[in-house]
Amino acid sequence: MFEDALSGVAAGRAGNFGYVVGIDRLGHAEDLRRNGADVVVTDLAELL
Repeated sequence: MFEDALSGVAAGRAGNFGYVVGIDRLGHAEDLRRNGADVVVTDLAELL
């Protein structure tokens, strides 16, 4: 799943989604990781 909100990343992790991608739009990469993101990108194009 793709999510930019900390609560959304945490919900994805709690919901056992296969892979949680955090989208860091506000400079909170470490917070996204701490909340369960498997990987953090600043732009979805980084995944291409």
